Amino acid sequence: MKKEIAIANLIDETILKMGIHSHVRMTEGEKAFINEHFEPITVKKGEHVVNKGEEVLYLYYLEKGNIKLWFPDKENREITAKFVEEKEFINFFLSHNTHYAYYNVKALSPCKIWRMEKSKLHDFYNLSFSFNKLARIHLERSIIHKIERENGFHTLSAEERYKRLLETERWLLQYFSLKDIASYLGITPQALSNVRKRI
Repeated sequence: MKKEIAIANLIDETILKMGIHSHVRMTEGEKAFINEHFEPITVKKGEHVVNKGEEVLYLYYLEKGNIKLWFPDKENREITAKFVEEKEFINFFLSHNTHYAYYNVKALSPCKIWRMEKSKLHDFYNLSFSFNKLARIHLERSIIHKIERENGFHTLSAEERYKRLLETERWLLQYFSLKDIASYLGITPQALSNVRKRI
């Protein structure tokens, strides 16, 4: 029973944190479906939840821990694409029958994660107007974030990119290494160190 209460409450907290609680309100029936079909797993530091190119079989939700999405460059170095905050969905984009991971999903600390099988997720989309709305809003924000980040690579200096991170994603500095943050900003660790000295 504790598991059922926990995941429903966690998703309610996520909706509240997103500031969309006046638009998205889960019914008791929707919460019951969530409680029944999400299961908790633990992931050790350094382990991958998903590997790039693998078929993705679950929707994942991070309750506790630090996650980054990354892909290898030509020298097989880890290029950071995104960080996932606690109480956030990791991969809310399973709209196709077959979907292969674009990124590696790596735990940077011990993590507690909830997952729902993709087949159950598709059933839930058919049943839940609220969950469809939550997914749409989440996807819209993810796409906007991706576009703004890519624009920043082309239009902002390293210092301007770091200042934007301080304004919009300062929480990253509490949990992730400067090496990962430099990769996320598209600069070298040395360049980030120089920027931090100037600010």
